[in-house]
Amino acid sequence: MFNKLFKIITRKLTVPHTLFWPFVLSFIVLASGCASVADKTESTAVSSNANKQAAETSASAKETSVSHKSTDDNIPGTELDSKLLYDLLLAEMALQRNDYDLAFKKYYEAAKKTRDSRLAKKATRVTLFSKNDEQTFKAVKLWSELQPNNIDVLQIYASSLINRKQDQEALRYLKKIIARSRNFDEGFQRAVGLLDTIKEPARLTSLFAELAKGHEDRAIVKLNQAKLSFKLGDNAGAERHLNEALAINPDYLEASMLKIQLLKKQYRPQEAIALLEKLLKKQPDNINLRLELVRMLVAQKQVKKADRQIKRLASMDINPEVIFAISLLAIEINQLDDAKKYLERLYKYRLYASEAAYFIAQLEASRENYAEAETWFKRVKQGRYTFEAYLGLAIVYSQQEKFDQAFKLLDHSQAGNSKQSLEILQIKAEVYAQAKNYKKAYEIYTQALKIAPNNHDLLYGRAMLAEKFDRIDLLEKDLHAILAENPKDNQALNALGYTLADRTDRYQEALQYIERALKLAPEDIATLDSMGWVLHKLGRNEEALSYLKKAYDKDNDPEIAAHYGEVLWVLGKTEQARAIWHKALKKHPQHEVLVGTTRRYLK
Repeated sequence: MFNKLFKIITRKLTVPHTLFWPFVLSFIVLASGCASVADKTESTAVSSNANKQAAETSASAKETSVSHKSTDDNIPGTELDSKLLYDLLLAEMALQRNDYDLAFKKYYEAAKKTRDSRLAKKATRVTLFSKNDEQTFKAVKLWSELQPNNIDVLQIYASSLINRKQDQEALRYLKKIIARSRNFDEGFQRAVGLLDTIKEPARLTSLFAELAKGHEDRAIVKLNQAKLSFKLGDNAGAERHLNEALAINPDYLEASMLKIQLLKKQYRPQEAIALLEKLLKKQPDNINLRLELVRMLVAQKQVKKADRQIKRLASMDINPEVIFAISLLAIEINQLDDAKKYLERLYKYRLYASEAAYFIAQLEASRENYAEAETWFKRVKQGRYTFEAYLGLAIVYSQQEKFDQAFKLLDHSQAGNSKQSLEILQIKAEVYAQAKNYKKAYEIYTQALKIAPNNHDLLYGRAMLAEKFDRIDLLEKDLHAILAENPKDNQALNALGYTLADRTDRYQEALQYIERALKLAPEDIATLDSMGWVLHKLGRNEEALSYLKKAYDKDNDPEIAAHYGEVLWVLGKTEQARAIWHKALKKHPQHEVLVGTTRRYLK
């Protein structure tokens, strides 16, 4: 039936076949949504072995050079008969049904018959989409015969040869790619990119050497030698080649950036910072370089220098992503006023408004500006932080003792998954704890543990609540359950040791837990405070003082201030103790431990 129909159609066609072919090909593309999908997704579908790199490089070639546009497309020399038209339409129908084998077969046969490069290209695209390496090699070989100078074909064919380990033939085509490119550097980069899929170091090194032969004095070759050394774990070789590239071209930014990454990998941050500063003297307006410098300065805790560079970036014409980056970096170095200013600047961009609002809310909550945090949490309308903002709002309601609003919000909550369900229960428990309804909070943690038995965060939270209503036995049970599975849980060890020191007279046992915790985390502030407190309970006040001072210097938390002041007082340093307590009370006038301590001594 179909053959009969196509014969009738073709008999009625009177236009020359050379004019009709473009119409047929365009009709094929328009007739099939699947075909257009295949074309559009070529770069992502080409994931099979070496062909992925070929497709990506091919796309790059199209963007960078109009000279590579095909100028030798073959106009078919074969008359369009009903059989050929039928096969082409059958190929399209097969493509719509995802029958790639049939689609390839019909396109390939049509390309062989007509010697039309466009059909060979279509056949190749189908195989790339289906990830059939054998068919790809067959199709692209035909395409390369029909368009021997098309750089897209050269790249896919060379990649296919590499995949088949036909290295000498591949090398010949890689050299053709270099010759057909606008210049050596562009062509060499394309050709080297096709070697990335080779896993065998010796084979990779050999092919690279052959490709670079006679061009060893070029900066692009030195750079790629460095990349190869870096890939093979030869850091010394990579640095040597980068230095050689920079000796040839001191302004070679890509070589400089790779050297910075290498220095970071080798834990040589000061050299990396020095190189970035040197580059910025030549390119003061390079935003990416300056942002990288800020990141490194923050990582190295060079706060003043980082702050200067952040302010310099803030004065420049930067995009929202960079504004967001410097906001977070400013928070990291505790420049909170500046961070808020940058986030407010980001908030003006509609697409970033919710993210900016969330981080401003978090910042204000950390500064205990709960009313301000509430305002900003409510502005988080969409995006990745909506659930976190929802929980944050419940917390700041709780901090302002708006417990009814917090419970109403949590009771009407809708979790997207089990993890979020547990988080809602945890926050609800913490709100009850804030409202001093510790037993209710404990019950909610127990409910959560039925969903996630042995969850260490839940066990820890429940243990801390048990202490609030004097059930030290329940606290010990939960903390020991954590330690049975993870004896190196610093938080559990510290909590158990501190509670025994603070709420019982089992001081030696407490000391053992805290010593274990301190060995695991010698700079942990809470553990330093615990060590000071248990030593005080044991009467070793001079030793206690050194730990408490170290903890207080790191964080003047009101509970640490209470402990530090108490040991100072016992040692006769009453004025120093008064000063520390007075300072803490100004910020935390209702803190229970602090208030209780000062009442005992300041009568």
